[in-house]
This record gives sequence, C-alpha cells and structure tokens, in this order.
Amino acid sequence: MEDRLSSTDHSWFKYFPNAIKAVLTCQSQNIMKTAQDIAYVICYFKPDMTSYQQMLVLCWVKTKNMFFYETASIISFVLWLLNYSWWLARFSIEKCNIALNTIDKKPNWIESEVDGPKRCEVKCEVLYDPGLESTFMDVVFIHGLRGDKLKTWKQGVWKQVDQKPEPVVVRNSGLSTMNKFERLAIGNEIKEFTNCWPRDWLPLDCPYVRVITISYSTDPYLWRPIWLSKPVRTTMKDRGLEMISLLRNLHVGQHPITWVGHSKGGLFIKQILVHANENQETHKIITNTRGILFYSVPHNGSPLANIKLPLFQRSIELQELVNDTQVIQKLQKTFHEMMNVNRQIQVKSFIETKLTLMKLIYLRIVSIQSADPGFGDLYGVPLDHRNICKPKNRNCFLYQELVNMIQSLKQSTVEETV
Repeated sequence: MEDRLSSTDHSWFKYFPNAIKAVLTCQSQNIMKTAQDIAYVICYFKPDMTSYQQMLVLCWVKTKNMFFYETASIISFVLWLLNYSWWLARFSIEKCNIALNTIDKKPNWIESEVDGPKRCEVKCEVLYDPGLESTFMDVVFIHGLRGDKLKTWKQGVWKQVDQKPEPVVVRNSGLSTMNKFERLAIGNEIKEFTNCWPRDWLPLDCPYVRVITISYSTDPYLWRPIWLSKPVRTTMKDRGLEMISLLRNLHVGQHPITWVGHSKGGLFIKQILVHANENQETHKIITNTRGILFYSVPHNGSPLANIKLPLFQRSIELQELVNDTQVIQKLQKTFHEMMNVNRQIQVKSFIETKLTLMKLIYLRIVSIQSADPGFGDLYGVPLDHRNICKPKNRNCFLYQELVNMIQSLKQSTVEETV
C-alpha cells in the first residue's frame, strides 16, 4: 500500500498550530461555515490544492482581515488532510458540524448574519411614516434570500470600472429618466453613508410616502448536508399569506402602493398580489397597486438553484427557485393574467450583467432571460447580484428610477381623481 504521508508536502505541518488555534478559539459562526463550505467544494471538485492555499493566504496578507486568516488556517489544515486521506478530511468536516451545533447553544456564541431572525418567520416594519393625513402612498420593500433591511438596502460602495458605466435600455416605455441620469452614479464621493437608503433617502425626495419593509428568515444552509436534521420551513405561498396578514395590520391597501423587490423578494411580491387578487377581503391591495420595481428577480428560476451536490439536499427556499419548476411557472402565468387585467400597474426591471463572487467562484445568480418579467421597462446594469439593489448615491440611476416612478404615479393618480 502506498504511503501517502511520505509523498506529502511537509510544509503543510506549519499550519497545524494555527489551524488548531483557529478551530478552538473561533467565535464567529460565519468563519466556521465559510471554512466548511470551501472544504465541501474542494472535496467534491478536488482542484489543485496549492492554488487554493495561495489564494487564501494572499487574501489575508492583502486585507489583514482576521476572517481570512482564520479561514485560511482551517482550510489549510483540511487541505493537508486531503493530501493524506480524503476520508480523514471528510471526518474533520463532520466534526466541524458537531462543533457548530454544540457551540451554537452557548450564550457567548455570536449569531451568524445568514441565519436571520430565528423567533419570527416573517416581520413587517414601518421605516418612515409621514402621518395619516400626509401619507399619499405606501412603498413596500422585500429582500431576497439571506437578506435583511440593512444588508440588502444599504448604500452601494461598488467601484466604477468604466468611466461611464451606462445601463443598457432593453425595453423602454418612454417614462424613464435615462437621458437625465444616464450614469449609474454621478460623482464618486459618498459624504454620508446610509445602511438603509429607503429609510433615509425616500423621505427627502418623496416625503408623502410611508416606507415599509418586510423581512423573513432563511434556512442557513441552502444546501444542507444529509446528516444534519432538516428544519420545518414554510413555502413561498404560505409566507405570502403571512405577509398579507401583516400588511393588513398596517392598513396597506388604503393608499396607492409601490412595491420594490430584490431577487426572491420580487417573487414574494407577485405571490402577495396573486393572493390579494383571489380574496375579496384583500382585493384593495391589488386594485391600489400602482407600480412595481424589480431588482434582478428570477421570474423563471435561477441557475444557481439547479446545482445538485452529492450528500446534500437543497432547502425549500432553493427548490422553489429551480428553473421552470411547476410552482414558479404557475406563479408567472397567474401573474401575467392578472397584469393583463390590471393595466394601471407600471413595472420597471433591472438585470444584472456581471457575475457574482460566491465564496471562491463567480456565478450567474439570475440569467438575463429569467430577470425579464415580459412587460414594462427593462434595463441591463453592469453590476452583480448583490450590488444591483444598492444605489451609490441619490443621483444613481438605480434610485432615481424609483423616485421617478413614485412621482409619476402620484401625478397620474391625482389627475384621475380630478
């Protein structure tokens, strides 16, 4: 039998102390999960080990970020095990799972951002209220998977690669401010950063709108190892009913409504409107809907959700996004039929045209074809999936199109009532 250890690069031994220290002292669930996810990818695809080690160490050297340092230490340990025995590496990863489940119960454990709210599946919150007499319109924001009001709707800090990164007009009804705000952002300076632009910017430009956000929890494992118990999760249809109930508690439907959704949040908007259209008690929600803005919404599913891995099972949130499944096709068909009847609804859609970095590889989260709902204005934007909903400033095209939509809808609504 070949001695695998004798042919191993012994420089890996120098990572042992740091690896053990990182595992024992790690107080961030994000670090542990990142290390674990990277290890799974390496075990499955079995790429060149040296390139991964160099990349992780370079990230740490460049940023001086302890996140990369501890992740590099843990992964380096797993990489050395892979050179010796694949089964030892897998055993080590399984022990990481045990450590995650054990340490997660300790009071000093820092909760991961990706876990989302654990006590509440769906939450509705008013970010700005001008008062009952001053409110003309409700603007409702819904984030995508693993998002929240601060992570999804924070101000963008992305860099402009091109001198003039102009959005590409795919389909335009003529109501856009494209000529006036042709660049994604005018000026690179960010004087005052906001971690929630709907809350801080809309009251300045549209003081007559009530700003509402809907948040929901997401399975922390979109691909869950089969040896971990799978929690009970509600479907998109059931959560849509929960969202309607919360919106009714805030009396949404008494004023005109504009919806804003990023990624799967856009599918929830469609689900809410379909539910509202089918129920007489909530029908005011659909009749008072005036506009919808989609930030890279997978109307026909996401190629990311099609990925199947051995020893993993996809979460229900991911299964609902598989390309052209019966659930997503039925929702799209019903929504199309509803939109043909309710022609007062103005729709704008933004499409991401850049790949998104997921751990170690660049992927297409939402395809151009899937991001097209089939009607309304359509714009291709040179940003990735995470940044397409993060305008850089108040002059940014991504934000100005929403302001323009709200202002034009207000004007048309006033003209209708005169």
